[in-house]
Amino acid sequence: MDLDEQRYTEQTALLDYTHPTIAALIQKQGWIALPTPGSRIAAVYTFVRDAIPFGYGEHFGVPASQVLAQGMGNCLTKTTLLMALLRAVGVPCRLKAAMISKVIHRGLLGEVSFLFSPRHLHHAWVELYYQNQWIEVGGHIVDRSYLEKLQQKFANFIGSFYGYGIAVTHFRNPPISWEEGETEIQSKAIRESLHTFNDPDSFFSTYPEAERRTHCLAYKLILRPKLNRSIRKLRKS
Repeated sequence: MDLDEQRYTEQTALLDYTHPTIAALIQKQGWIALPTPGSRIAAVYTFVRDAIPFGYGEHFGVPASQVLAQGMGNCLTKTTLLMALLRAVGVPCRLKAAMISKVIHRGLLGEVSFLFSPRHLHHAWVELYYQNQWIEVGGHIVDRSYLEKLQQKFANFIGSFYGYGIAVTHFRNPPISWEEGETEIQSKAIRESLHTFNDPDSFFSTYPEAERRTHCLAYKLILRPKLNRSIRKLRKS
C-alpha cells in the first residue's frame, strides 16, 4: 500500500509534538532510540494507557501538550496525546471517530445524573500504520490500574461487561496490550461510525459539538464531577 507518510506524521495545532514538554518527555523516555517501529509503538502506547489515568478533563478539543499537563484523559483527549507521540517517533497515524452509547457511564453516574448524560457521546481512537496495514488501537483509553480495580470489584464476573468506562466482550482479559494487532476497551458500545480523520483538528472542526458539550452546565456541574468522583472512589477501593 502506498502511503503519504508526511500527511500522517505532520504536526498540527492539537498534535503539537514539538512543544517543549512533549519533546522533553520523548527525550527522557528514549523512545526515538528504540530499534523498531513496533517497540516504539509499544512504549508510547503503554505510557499513554497507564501514565495518563482515565478521567474527564474540562475540555476535549485541547492540544496534546495540555493533555500531558493535566495528567488525565478520556477517549478524545488520550487519543490526541497518543497520536502526537506516535507521530513524534515516526509512526503514521490518523483518527477514527464514532458515536458511542452512554452505557459506558453506567455505574459511574447515579440514576438522576445518568439522565443528564446525552444518549450518545462522541468517541475517538487511533488507527496507526504498521507493517503495511492500518491497525485500530483503542485500548489506551482506560489505564490498567483502574481496570484491575474494576475487575476486583466484580471478581466473579466473566463475559461481556458494559459500564464503569468500558464496553468489552471479555471482561477478565480485554485486548488492551499492544501485540502488533488491534486493541480495544470501549468499542462494543459504538453505535454509529463518523469515519476517519487525518487528525483531531479535522474531527473537532467537523464535529464542533464534541467540544461544545464541555461548555454545557450539565457537564461542568454534574457529569464531569460525578464521573471523576466515581473513578477516584473505585481507584481507592
